Amino acid sequence: MSRLKLVAELVGHEDRAWQVSWDATGTRLASCSSDKSARIWAPIAQSQFFACDSAEQTAMEVDIDNSNRDGNISTSESWQCLETIDNAHKRTVRSVAFEPTQGRVLATASFDGTTAIWEKGPEDETYDCVATLEGHENEAKSVAWSVSGQLLATCGRDKSVWIWESNGEGDFDCISVLMEHTQDVKKVLWHPSEELLVSFSYDNTIRVWKDEDDDWYSAATLTGHTSTVWGGAFSHNGKYLASVSDDRTVRVWTWGITPDESSDANAGLYYRPGISYECVATVPDSVHTRAIYSVSWGMPLIKDTTPSNDSGNRDDLGYLATGCGDNTLRVFKVTTNGPLDVALVCSQENAHGLSDINCVEWNPKYPGWLATCGDDGVVRIWHLE
Repeated sequence: MSRLKLVAELVGHEDRAWQVSWDATGTRLASCSSDKSARIWAPIAQSQFFACDSAEQTAMEVDIDNSNRDGNISTSESWQCLETIDNAHKRTVRSVAFEPTQGRVLATASFDGTTAIWEKGPEDETYDCVATLEGHENEAKSVAWSVSGQLLATCGRDKSVWIWESNGEGDFDCISVLMEHTQDVKKVLWHPSEELLVSFSYDNTIRVWKDEDDDWYSAATLTGHTSTVWGGAFSHNGKYLASVSDDRTVRVWTWGITPDESSDANAGLYYRPGISYECVATVPDSVHTRAIYSVSWGMPLIKDTTPSNDSGNRDDLGYLATGCGDNTLRVFKVTTNGPLDVALVCSQENAHGLSDINCVEWNPKYPGWLATCGDDGVVRIWHLE
């Protein structure tokens, strides 16, 4: 039976923590908070921390209790806060994301309606603001980079999705504003290997966006959730998408380009290929007892702790982790030897005390390592065994 081991607690935020984001190397972690700040964390031993022996030595067999904690001191001796970006925005910093190709650039999205781009200096850990992207009428809810790092997507309470193109040197152009959602857009997510964008909304739908001759359009609308869709995550091979919702379900979708049934009919000037989609698995609402706010899809576990992008049995699709309003952290094993199967393998009650779990994020390079954050303002590092 699998289990989650608490390995480190990172304390420093003075209000609820909303999101965590690993850099491309898996050795740095960014977090953001209602305290208007973003923080950059890293294990003191760097990549050696993720060796199994290190995990055994630093494991914290403790009760999770934040009532008597000094908010300025990390309770983990194995991690350090490299940088605190104070007063990054005028209001809550709701989302944070490392640029995937360099690890030196960070984006933060805020309830003040702006998205800031930060770049780390070559000599130290200081992050300087090199660009501020404006356009959302009010709260910006999510920010995400494409796999190439050339495109940035943001979304907000104004029901819009914005796509920005990086021209280098902190220069960004808005290349598309997408307004098809009818309510708040909660999260944006890029495909792990293609320039395909997905958005999740308060209108209970998921939209898939494609680019055709520099014109972004809605190629598919995924329906099935009966309440707000809070977010989603792609499998490491990009073939599946998991989504989570206020309806307490997890849905797993797969899709492909819609085939041309009639080449003559599809040859028109305004023809745009759509995307066919199908829900192939559902975790029922009996498993989670409140809204599910976050999901992350991690790689399969391997015996060798060397970083890997694609390993393990081809029928093994890795692990889904969910963060929920019932204060429980859950991990599901996903396999596809026949019909796709999503099976609960372990859970951790009160993973952030009596606080909601706002974000879960598997390490992109080191299988089995998971970061979480919650309304208690604490970031926690877990190891799946």
